[in-house]
Amino acid sequence: MAFEAPSLTLKYGSGREASAEGREALLKGRLAELQLPTAADVHEKYPAFVDASSIFVSGSLIWGWAHANSDLDLYVISKEPFVAGPGMETFERHVSTADPLIWITLGEFGPFRTDIEIWREEQVDEIIDRFAKGVPNQEVPDIGMSEHDMLHRLVSGAPIAGDDWFAARRDAIRAGSFGSWLAESKKLDAEGFLEDVAGLLASGDEHAAVIAAREAFNRSLTGLLALYGEYGVSPKWNFKRVLSAQPAEISKDEAWELITMKGCYEQPGAWAEHAAAVATRLLIAVEEKTA
Repeated sequence: MAFEAPSLTLKYGSGREASAEGREALLKGRLAELQLPTAADVHEKYPAFVDASSIFVSGSLIWGWAHANSDLDLYVISKEPFVAGPGMETFERHVSTADPLIWITLGEFGPFRTDIEIWREEQVDEIIDRFAKGVPNQEVPDIGMSEHDMLHRLVSGAPIAGDDWFAARRDAIRAGSFGSWLAESKKLDAEGFLEDVAGLLASGDEHAAVIAAREAFNRSLTGLLALYGEYGVSPKWNFKRVLSAQPAEISKDEAWELITMKGCYEQPGAWAEHAAAVATRLLIAVEEKTA
């Protein structure tokens, strides 16, 4: 019996990463000067997006924080419900809007894997309206990660089509209460962890106190940065957000030492007390700025 090599049919992507040569070529492309797709590039590859109200890119590639394995995050906004074109592989995701269905499709542009989120105008506007100027923070319902990400990516992204639509929504988010709501939300989370720190230290559990203090600090920092227009919540970008926002309440050196947990192994109790004290200081600043 002759041996037959197994075959593999890919649902997503071209398979260029299957070989060492392909991976090396893609790596070189990702590390080269960034060439974003144009509207014409997107329309040619995905004719279903020709009538989109706006197409924008966001994520680490746009922010200048990309690494060798970064993806390209592409967002497509349409008036009408999305209908997949020929050859498009898509899957559903649900969000907390009246029409709960958004679509995700995976593809490639140049050397980059590309995640494409497809939203309707009404869905985006519904989320933005929850944080319209004058809406009290405590009356805004909690939102999921997809909704948070859309607001964050709109503010920090760059349009490649539908500039006017994009600019109007970006400005509405900035003028609304999303930043103060996010700051208040993180403040409440941090306060819970600070209570844990105090209880754990009183009980002599210094190691668990370190973990709770780290969480309190990360959340208090995220809340503070939200008031500076930095709406991201991923801890891996905390220091870069500090460098970008340059908040008056904490220096980059102090932030770096706490983000990297300098000294926590040698003196866990003392580190937990210090991190909790800095977190408290940041939360007081958040309270003063949102009062």
